[in-house]
Amino acid sequence: MTDIMWDSEIYEKAADAKTLASSVATPSLADPRLLRNTLGNFATGVVVLTYRSGDSYYGVTVNSFTSVSLDPPLLLVSMQRTSRALTYLLERPFAVNVLGDNQLGTALHFAGKPQDAHLIEWVDDGIAPRINGSLAYFQCTPWAGYDGGDHVLVLGRVMSYGQQDDTNPLLFYRGQWSALAQETEAESAAAGGAQSERSRS
Repeated sequence: MTDIMWDSEIYEKAADAKTLASSVATPSLADPRLLRNTLGNFATGVVVLTYRSGDSYYGVTVNSFTSVSLDPPLLLVSMQRTSRALTYLLERPFAVNVLGDNQLGTALHFAGKPQDAHLIEWVDDGIAPRINGSLAYFQCTPWAGYDGGDHVLVLGRVMSYGQQDDTNPLLFYRGQWSALAQETEAESAAAGGAQSERSRS
């Protein structure tokens, strides 16, 4: 697979841009539900942040998560100011558990909808408790917290991490749980052929 240059820039003439009517170009911000629904068009993964307090393990499901830096290794999660977990995440180690598409029950459990028959398998190996069987995990120590309006942006320094190669991600899109579409054998073969053509060009 060809590496994508995320930091490269492409320049185009501003004169070629299409001008929209102001009512179309700038929707009203009076209804925050409309903004929330529009933001929901960006599909995200789903993570559970886990930490220890006393003799108990806690977790909270979020979908605002991103990598920030490789040197030092930093990641970011966005937490509502009203979240009970926020204080803990700013002062003690925590784990980011990236959920696979077989962990919807776990996502619901830590989103405030406990699943009676759902068993959480924990791994506690000295940094922060994490959920066994997750697609990936990052164990972090708090790095910084920044004002994000009605949220706080929490940066964590990655101390340990791991992944599974045979699991697909759980996704969240337009307020619904989702998963990656399964590629058929015909689509896979066609993609392989197209890749070969590009390689020869």
